[in-house]
Amino acid sequence: MGKLDFAPIADTTRRAEIVALLRRAILTGQLEPGQKLNELRIAEQMRVSRAPLREAMRELVQEGILTSIPYAGTFVIDVTAKDIDDAYSLNKVLDEFAIELTWRLRDQRFFDELDRRHEAVKQATRNLDTTRQIETALQLHGLIHEWADNSVLLETWQRLASRLQMYFALHQRARKEPVPAEDIHETYVRLLKGSDMRAAQRHAREHIDLDFEELLAYARSLEQRASKGAKATVANRQQI
Repeated sequence: MGKLDFAPIADTTRRAEIVALLRRAILTGQLEPGQKLNELRIAEQMRVSRAPLREAMRELVQEGILTSIPYAGTFVIDVTAKDIDDAYSLNKVLDEFAIELTWRLRDQRFFDELDRRHEAVKQATRNLDTTRQIETALQLHGLIHEWADNSVLLETWQRLASRLQMYFALHQRARKEPVPAEDIHETYVRLLKGSDMRAAQRHAREHIDLDFEELLAYARSLEQRASKGAKATVANRQQI
C-alpha cells in the first residue's frame, strides 16, 4: 500500500468535502478493502476536528463502502468474489425490470436527460477522473430506475448502487486503467432511445458482464492476499 496523505480542509464544517475526499481515497485504492481508518491521522492531515470526520465516516457507513465494528473501529468494506457476483446478478434483474417499466414512459425529457448524463460520463472519462467517472456512470445507469415510477425498485437500486461504486473501482484496477473507454455506453444509450426493448434489455445484461471474469479473478486475488496477511499476523503473534 502506498503512502496516504490527505490535503488540509480549510472549513471544518464542510462534511461533504470530507466525504468526497474519503470516497476518492477508497475508490482509487489509497484506502484498500478491509483497511482500518486512522481517525487521528486523517483529522490531522485534513486539519479538521474529529466530529465532522466521524459524521462523514458515518455517512459512508450508511452508503455501504465503510463498516463500523464496535470496539474495533471503522474499516473499508471487505470485497469478496461472491459479493460481486451477488451484486452484479441482482443488477441484471433490476435493470431488465427497470427498462420494461420505463419503456412506455419515455419521452423527450427522458432522452434529453439520458444525453446529459451520458455526456457527463464522457467528460469524466476524458479527464481520466476515476471517481467522477464512476459517479456519473452510476447516475447514467440510475436513470431507468428513477424513471420507472416504482419506489421499491428505486430504493433497491440506490442501496445496490452504493456497493457498485466500490466494485466499479475494483473493475478499473483489474483492467489497470483509471477509466474505461469513452464510447463504452454508446450502444446502451442508443438502444434506450430505440424501438426494441428486448435488445436494450439484452445489451444491459451484456454490458454488466463485460470483463466480469477478470473482475472476479482480481477480487479472488485480494481475498488470497488478505488471507495470507491474516495468517502472517497470527504467526507473528505466536512467536512473541
